[in-house]
Amino acid sequence: MVKKILLVIWLFLPVVAFGSPRADTLIHLDDVGSLGTGLDDGWKFHPGDNMQWAAPAFDDSKWQPIEPSTPIKFLPQVREAQIGWFRLKLLVGKNLRGKTFAITIYQIGASEFYLDGKLIIQYGKVNSNYKDEQTYNPNGEPCTIQLNDQAEHVLAVRYSYCKQNMYLNNGSGAFSMAIAAPATAWWWFRINTNYFVHRAFALGIFVILGILHLSIYLGYRKRKVNLYLALLSLVQSYCFMNAFWGNIHNTTFLSYGQAGFYVLAPFAFIFQLTMVYELFSWPKKLLYKLLVALNILIIPFEFLGQLGPSEVLLGCSGILIYLEIARITIIAFRRKLPGSLLFFCGYMISLVFFFAFNYVTVFNIDITYDVVVIFVDIAFLTPAVTLSILLAREFAQNNISLQQKLEEVQNLSEKSLAQEAEKQALLASQNEMLEQQVTARTHELNTSLDNLRSTQNQLIQSEKMASLGELTAGIAHEIQNPLNFVNNFSDVNREMIDELKEELKSGNLDEALAIADDIKQNEDKINQHGKRADGIVKGMLQHSRTSTGEKQPTNMNVLADEFFKLSYHGLRAKDKSFNAELTTNF
Repeated sequence: MVKKILLVIWLFLPVVAFGSPRADTLIHLDDVGSLGTGLDDGWKFHPGDNMQWAAPAFDDSKWQPIEPSTPIKFLPQVREAQIGWFRLKLLVGKNLRGKTFAITIYQIGASEFYLDGKLIIQYGKVNSNYKDEQTYNPNGEPCTIQLNDQAEHVLAVRYSYCKQNMYLNNGSGAFSMAIAAPATAWWWFRINTNYFVHRAFALGIFVILGILHLSIYLGYRKRKVNLYLALLSLVQSYCFMNAFWGNIHNTTFLSYGQAGFYVLAPFAFIFQLTMVYELFSWPKKLLYKLLVALNILIIPFEFLGQLGPSEVLLGCSGILIYLEIARITIIAFRRKLPGSLLFFCGYMISLVFFFAFNYVTVFNIDITYDVVVIFVDIAFLTPAVTLSILLAREFAQNNISLQQKLEEVQNLSEKSLAQEAEKQALLASQNEMLEQQVTARTHELNTSLDNLRSTQNQLIQSEKMASLGELTAGIAHEIQNPLNFVNNFSDVNREMIDELKEELKSGNLDEALAIADDIKQNEDKINQHGKRADGIVKGMLQHSRTSTGEKQPTNMNVLADEFFKLSYHGLRAKDKSFNAELTTNF
């Protein structure tokens, strides 16, 4: 706790050690104090580049007074110059002369520090050309200097700032400097590195959460809250990389890195809001769309940097989103939705620290940057970690539920297997008994089938004989007709033969030939009716013939004609008055 208080005093000293910029010729440095002394006041600035300006004897009385620790967005003369010189004249007390001290510097851009015309340290590469400049921030790393026995000393800083560099368009000053005993300076530097420890810790957590939840989403894409939590974590990990960009000696890389920060920072709030909407299945209505549109519209202001209050806009937008998330969480808690209580507590903590961070940022409250970083870490880590805990608990509950169901299924499966075994044993015994019964029954059925076939053959033959008996009268009547024709034409032919003989005796050949023709016609009719009678007899014989019952191919037209005629004659035998015309079309 004591170290924290000392850290507050140390970082506060550069602001209060001296008053507002003034045109004094000398700044008195009588004591560096146990905690060090800030050297942010008494500086003068002139645009341009001239190495003679580092000489202690150079007259800078006409140079413009300036406080280089002022945010560079409020130093238009430095921005427009792109390269220039700062000078500070010190009157060192007797007790400090000839001693060794350490200076600590924070800056954006690139610089070369000269003490009494000699280069003591160089940070980055100073150049007015954007492509050739190399930005570097030492982040308070101590640099040891040896004061001589002179009373007056001149600090000169050759400094370049390329306004095309988007990385530099933030709220930092051109540079700030403090002087202290070497041991004190290194002690402060170690304390200040806690900032990087916090950044690295938060960055590691976000990277792990991003990869973890992205993998979970790719495995189960119906749960989209994992996707938005992964996007939030990955975007936040990129934004937290901002803490390490100052140590990279590539201005172009830093510009693109800061440009990515400007684009992704608003999306971090969008993903956070969408994540909560997905968690509680909240409908995305007009308010959600307005908040998303507001954050997207902030992106151009981020690129304006010193020309617009981008930090304030982003902070206000973030507060609105946090309030909307708080509203949804409170409603979800009242509705007793699963996980709403834990999420509500986590977000209230995040909301408190987010308000504290914005209050410190907007109102420029004097507080150590280490503490501000803690505010940011808690504000942004708490929602992600809380939601991860909720999803992990949900996953665990689902696993427990699945495990219970699996055990139930296994128990049911074991019972089913036991019942199935019993059924199989019972079925085996029943099958054996049934096989015996089936064998005996099959023998009985075969015997009955043989008897049935024999009986069927006899029945068919009996039916044939019965039908033959019924049709005998009709067939006899049918045969009688051609026989009557045969007998009648035979009698006629005898008489005509006698007439033929008489005509031949009389010599009437023509008449005899005519009689012969009539006799031939009668013979043809006798032959016709004789064949008709023969066909009826053959059909009757075929019908009455005993067969084996074997199925054979037959002409359906002939069979139909035969039974058609037999039916007709059967009716004629029963009823002499019955008569009909037989017409067929096969």
